[in-house]
Amino acid sequence: MSIRRTSFTALLFSLFVLTAPGMQPGASAAVTCTDADYNGHYAFSSVGSLLVLPPEGALLLGTISQSGRFNPDGKGKVPIETLAIYNGIPTNGYTPGATYQTRPDCTIHFNLTLPVPIPYPSEFEGMLSKGGNQMVLMLTVPSGTEIIGQHIKQDLNFCGVGDFKGAYQLDLTGTVSGTGFYARPAQIAGQYRQLGRLVSDGAGNFTASVFTNYNGRIVPETFSGTYSVNSECFATLTYTSASANQKLVIYGAIGGHGEILMVTVPSEGWGVSGVLRAQQGFGGEQLEIR
Repeated sequence: MSIRRTSFTALLFSLFVLTAPGMQPGASAAVTCTDADYNGHYAFSSVGSLLVLPPEGALLLGTISQSGRFNPDGKGKVPIETLAIYNGIPTNGYTPGATYQTRPDCTIHFNLTLPVPIPYPSEFEGMLSKGGNQMVLMLTVPSGTEIIGQHIKQDLNFCGVGDFKGAYQLDLTGTVSGTGFYARPAQIAGQYRQLGRLVSDGAGNFTASVFTNYNGRIVPETFSGTYSVNSECFATLTYTSASANQKLVIYGAIGGHGEILMVTVPSEGWGVSGVLRAQQGFGGEQLEIR
């Protein structure tokens, strides 16, 4: 009789656990964030369009691509290092006075003045994910733009060429300018997309085999080049494109432990950004930047 009473009591307790709010299997508390959750160094790249600018900025209308690093301090300040290409015109920028506010729902509001050549007060909205390790960000002020950026936290504090080693998926998108001072040949101008495989040897050399879409024309390409990685985990890849008949650079910051690079092509006439993803995840985890 006591055995039955104990079993009945255990059954009631089990039903309580399964039906009580917040105690169902797999249930968890809502995610909340503060400024401290956005802290460290974040590699980023973005590509989009400047659609409307004052007359003095007319030459910059078109594709904007960029890469660099956001450096939030966990207290509301975020110096930004960026290399941007406005309508095919490369520019270096540094924004030391940017600030941010993190909301409890893990969205982040940014305030900053864009660097020269368009020094306008600006605002961004971002959303953290992956425990604060990733973020997607959109320029919301001023209007007349369409810019989305992808961010991934750096887990390396000091880098060298050996931190970029192995096989990577190469995924680039944007435009190649067909007009203006930096116009490229007509056969490659227009919408651009490149997808393929890049293999680096960890000693400063790489090879690549890709399919490139030049404004709807698909071209299989192979190329090789050299690369460097500075102590702050910025990588620079240099090669000569036979199709473009031009020396090209791929530049950006390493994210994670070396399994991802957020990059742009800072060569005259190009407005292209994207990502290199390690084909084999580091530590068993594949990052999901798209």
